[in-house]
Amino acid sequence: MDDLTLNRISRLISRHSGIHIRDQDYKSLADKVWRRASSLRLTSLADYHSYLLKELEQGAGSSASPVAGAGPTSEWQELYSILTVNESYFFRDSNQFKLLSERILPDIIGRKQAAAGPGAKPSLRIWSAGCSTGEELYSIAIALDELNFPWDQWNTLLIGTDLSKTAVDSARLGLYGSWSFRQMPTDLQQKYFYAHHQVHQICDRLRQRVAFQGGNLLNDPCPNPAIGLGNIDLIFCRNVFIYLDSQAIGQIVQKFHRVLGLQGYLFTGHTELYSQDTSQFKTLCFPESIVYQKQPGPRPAPPQPAQPTTKPLVESLRSRSSLKAKSLTQTGPRPQAAPPQTQAHNLEKALQEAEALLDQEVYSSAVHRAEAILKAHPRCDAARKIAARAYANTGHHEQAKHLCLQVIRHHPLSIEMHYLLAQIAEDQNDLDGAKVHLRKIIYLDADFVKAYLDLASIYEREKQLDKTQKMRSHALMLLAKLPPDARLDHYSDTTVAQWQSHLMSKADC
Repeated sequence: MDDLTLNRISRLISRHSGIHIRDQDYKSLADKVWRRASSLRLTSLADYHSYLLKELEQGAGSSASPVAGAGPTSEWQELYSILTVNESYFFRDSNQFKLLSERILPDIIGRKQAAAGPGAKPSLRIWSAGCSTGEELYSIAIALDELNFPWDQWNTLLIGTDLSKTAVDSARLGLYGSWSFRQMPTDLQQKYFYAHHQVHQICDRLRQRVAFQGGNLLNDPCPNPAIGLGNIDLIFCRNVFIYLDSQAIGQIVQKFHRVLGLQGYLFTGHTELYSQDTSQFKTLCFPESIVYQKQPGPRPAPPQPAQPTTKPLVESLRSRSSLKAKSLTQTGPRPQAAPPQTQAHNLEKALQEAEALLDQEVYSSAVHRAEAILKAHPRCDAARKIAARAYANTGHHEQAKHLCLQVIRHHPLSIEMHYLLAQIAEDQNDLDGAKVHLRKIIYLDADFVKAYLDLASIYEREKQLDKTQKMRSHALMLLAKLPPDARLDHYSDTTVAQWQSHLMSKADC
């Protein structure tokens, strides 16, 4: 009975916030909801489910979500505070902040200043969506200040929103321990923070420039004039979508498009939107990151990429070593006696089902199905590959890496697993690790074009221009052997001809 009620609570959470509770997380969910039920002196999960429903009904007709609302802390606020992961730090992903400081903010500031005209006060509106404990928004404020931004000459709104009231309250205090500064240059920490007992506090000059507000990305209105969310110039929403289901992500991306001003920018985690339709945005591809920009009017169909890119995660694995359902057979030594035909048929069918779930982007179910196969067939590396790709797509990199290495132990020449490891390493900003795997792939298959393209991208980020050009030249040589309208993988719309045009334009720069 409790399992059924727990499932109902999970579905309620998903409908209200988009948070996807994976099958393997149900035990943790049970512990958390029982803890909350006990604190309310409720004796069953059914009573707790009813309590949550009652709060939603009491909030019906209000434009604010229970989290966004004022007044006493609601049970939804308490629940989200223990469900969400509030792990952040200053200047998380230094490459994205480098791009922000050197390209994006100067572009926004110059454009908005020119549009305002002489004597008028330009406006700058930035939203950290899923701001956690505030490090991201304060990092943006510091980046602006380092550009000598004239705060008093502009109308500015720097706002952060988060499901967790606990995180929002912490962000407003602006107090941080040493772990939050692990990627922050010491001189910036000394410039913008001062010691406060055993922690450090953001300086009042910047603290007064930002605002924090509870908010539900899925259910709150957007645009939302009540808190200034309209005509936004820049949205940061990073490491949020990995916790949400695909449908919720799609709805939130549409909201972001509506709330952005013309030519406004959207930053996400490196891989968080690769399975989503982003055709309403212009995709800008920089060495440091992919950024999405709102464009005027409807975009032509099919959309042409602003610049060809390789997909940093598993969507781009369907090239030379793509798995076909008919080839998904049990690996490892064969038993002396051939298995019954029905057993082989059942295994093949189970693998086809797991692969289909992966194709449909139902990643938690794909993992569950693959793990069930491995329980019955411990030597089945085809199931390990499916689970590894599903884990990678949901940001569970350690699980994915473990499975990749297990497959490589049995099949050292597995280009597919080496490429997945390279993509995970690059996503974690471990460029040296990514290069090791990409070089291994080239050693195994000198014609694997995407390894050269990925190496060129990494060398460009490292400003090793000679090596960048060498990789591009080799990629062009290999592309010349392929049909111009061919695609390098199953998911990319970028053709060989488009890649050739892109690489030749880079050579002319």
